[in-house]
Amino acid sequence: MSDEQPCIFCNFEKKYIIDESDHSFATYFPRAIKKGHFVVAVKEHIPTFTDLNAEQASDLLRLALRLTQQAEQILGAEKYYLAAIGDKDFHFHIHFLPKLPGDPPMGRHIMLDDGWKGEVFEDITEEEVFEFINALRNSIKSSEY
Repeated sequence: MSDEQPCIFCNFEKKYIIDESDHSFATYFPRAIKKGHFVVAVKEHIPTFTDLNAEQASDLLRLALRLTQQAEQILGAEKYYLAAIGDKDFHFHIHFLPKLPGDPPMGRHIMLDDGWKGEVFEDITEEEVFEFINALRNSIKSSEY
């Protein structure tokens, strides 16, 4: 985080939050590359995974597992890719990117200076964002974990 730019995760818009736990929250990512791309972040401003304590890491991964299991079903995804880059946003978070049938492998996906680039890039409408958020919210409410 630079002095010039506030941390997007410390100041996240509540309307995009999918779910939260004691130490973490899941949200749509503002620079998402496809429908179903979300992040799970720790609530406290902590820059890297290794700076987390065991309770924070466990809490983050429990929330992430529950949501990705539900999101796979909602989207018909083959799996979810996970990426924790942290080169632009210095607040620990993990990206969750669905691999849908017919999608190219993520191995050719590249992060460049101005953001996500690659074969899987697509524009996401506000309607698609809220369709996914609401589907995941409703799914986790009705599931037992």
